Amino acid sequence: MRAEKRIGTSRNPLISDAEQTQAVLAAMDDDPNSTRGPRRIKESLGHQGIHISRDKVTQVMQDHAPEGFQQRAPGTKVIHQTQLHSNGPDDNWSMDGHDKLAKAGFEIYGIRDKFSGKFLYYVVLPSNRYAAVIGVVLLKCIKKYGKIPVQGSTDRGSEVRDAFSIHSTLRQVFTPDLIEELIPTWNFLPSYRNITIERSWQPVFEKWGVNVLSFYNAGRYGGDFRQGNDLHQQTSNWIWYPLVQRELDTFCLEQNSHCVRKQKDKLLPSGGSADDFYFFPEKYGGQNCGIVVDMKIVDQLLDDAVEGQGRMRYVDEEFESLADAAYVAIGAPSIDLHSAWIVFRHMIAQLS
Repeated sequence: MRAEKRIGTSRNPLISDAEQTQAVLAAMDDDPNSTRGPRRIKESLGHQGIHISRDKVTQVMQDHAPEGFQQRAPGTKVIHQTQLHSNGPDDNWSMDGHDKLAKAGFEIYGIRDKFSGKFLYYVVLPSNRYAAVIGVVLLKCIKKYGKIPVQGSTDRGSEVRDAFSIHSTLRQVFTPDLIEELIPTWNFLPSYRNITIERSWQPVFEKWGVNVLSFYNAGRYGGDFRQGNDLHQQTSNWIWYPLVQRELDTFCLEQNSHCVRKQKDKLLPSGGSADDFYFFPEKYGGQNCGIVVDMKIVDQLLDDAVEGQGRMRYVDEEFESLADAAYVAIGAPSIDLHSAWIVFRHMIAQLS
């Protein structure tokens, strides 16, 4: 009777194995401190009408967050910190989003190399919540460096779905000899365990973001910008998104060339810059680990990523051509943090 009415049970779930895995990972993402065991996760999913066996829930949790079982063991109260280790550049790419500039409309997604600490690819986005967008971000990073890492590391957010799928497929195609059980394609971590990328966000905001916000808010709340006016919003986006990206690119270049002091007890390299560690790993006890992939395949995947590319747009296509013409009409002045709102005023006058 249950099968006829299509009512799933834990013994006969009416969703695929992959969908079961994604459902468990989504439930785990709602529990960043790993306080819930398999039974609680199973019950929580059951209340949502998603019926998965306890064995399946346990398997997914053991595969993606084995540390949670130890953490929940009786008498365990302290999360023990361990030193980071990596074999070399592109052994592991750590990825995550940053939302401290989100109120201004600028969300960021970053990819950072674990061994070197190099800021590989940090991009400004209208939203870092869409799986299709994060898939495009990863593809562009792969295209920039011509390779993929041995492993990726993220939290368990649903926005990493496409990135995980892309990386898994490319790794399987170009390194079929890597054994998944020994070297997992992906590390799904609680946010506080995704240390490589998490440690980058403080300098990104405190050394860069606060200054960008100061200049941006000065005009947005200083009388130049009209809230709710589509012309003002799109003109502001046309000016500020590329400007914020340029400023972020400059910050990343500075961070990558900054020399860090020697730390004798550190397992990862020190006494040089992130660029030194990334491009000359043999000087610091590492080796190149990147997996070279066919760029024709990457280009094809980018061409097919229509949804992701579309969600990365910050102005309408029709408006973009109008703004380009208006910018030329006012003399194509230089745009920087000091002049952005001046250019905005002249463009509004021209477009009006």
